Amino acid sequence: MPADSATRSTPATDPTTLAASFLAGTLPPQLKALQARIRALVPDVKRVGAFLTDTTQTTLSHWADSEGQTLPCPQSLAALADNPLLSRCADTGEARAAFVQVDPALEWAADGRTCPLIALPLGPGNARQGFLVVETAPGVLLPAQQIHQLLAWTPLAVDLLVQGIDTVRALVGTTRFALDFTLMRDRDTGEHQLRLRDYVQLLSRELARVHGLDDSFVAELALFGPLHDIGKVGIPDAILLKPGQFEPREWETMKEHVVLGRGMIERMIDDFQLHDTPGMHTLQAVVAHHHECLDGSGYPEGLQGDEIPLAARIVSTADIFDALTCPRPYKRSWSIDEAFEQLRTLAGHKLDRECVSALQAARPQIEEVWQRHAAMH
Repeated sequence: MPADSATRSTPATDPTTLAASFLAGTLPPQLKALQARIRALVPDVKRVGAFLTDTTQTTLSHWADSEGQTLPCPQSLAALADNPLLSRCADTGEARAAFVQVDPALEWAADGRTCPLIALPLGPGNARQGFLVVETAPGVLLPAQQIHQLLAWTPLAVDLLVQGIDTVRALVGTTRFALDFTLMRDRDTGEHQLRLRDYVQLLSRELARVHGLDDSFVAELALFGPLHDIGKVGIPDAILLKPGQFEPREWETMKEHVVLGRGMIERMIDDFQLHDTPGMHTLQAVVAHHHECLDGSGYPEGLQGDEIPLAARIVSTADIFDALTCPRPYKRSWSIDEAFEQLRTLAGHKLDRECVSALQAARPQIEEVWQRHAAMH
């Protein structure tokens, strides 16, 4: 649950941190499915979890489990070198079973409610993603035959989990490439995406209390929200880079970036079979609907109210705030006060009232982001 915004600093928006949080959030459904398969063999398995490691493979970054939890690993427990059993797992590439002394990280994850039974690496050597952990209830002793069954079957479970992790990592890498490409082609659009990423993260954290958003959704939206304008890569330079206001015909062409972007995302999903990949619904929503308005006056579909996905309503609010507070060849930048006043006039008929209120609640952090980006110029 988010703390009061007046006492909270601006959240970290490092792309690697966001990607790790998003990836951890995709694991609980997969771990729950693995648990069901494992319990068909060994009914006394209480929980299945996974530690993810950072890019150096020396630090545990997140814990996720079949109960739906996703938690960042405390820094005091995160060094792999301080967790002997997991380190041995990594060194040998083999499962470890029947723990006598539990690693600090394993003990933290168990929280007295479970007992680690088997741990094995997620992937080999340089491709290792973390560790799969199978747990029982405290005090439960499994027969040797069941432990042997687990040791025989869990490598298959690892393969399934690693495939899912690799797919998500590839998707995140694709989004980074798309953002970098946009930044190279049109610096204004690229920098707008970076600012919007930060604003969206703050706004969605404020909305967590109302809509029950978790950290993984916040990270998901911060990763994919900046791709809302990806269709602009299909707009001719003469229009996209025009240093002035658009003529009516040019404006109609610019509006086509939404349809172009939606088509790009749909082709990517079809070509790479990403239909069931976490985050795809959010990515489609922000690309296709970020110019819709609550009163139906937006485009391209004229959606109204709750027909517009929440993710798109969040991005739309941040998008307009950024457009107001940044200079363009045809307009000056509005002050923070002027921008918030304009958002208040749009709330309830153009923009989601809760999103505008959430942005206002995060104003100290919003101003911090604005000043940080302004200092880069």
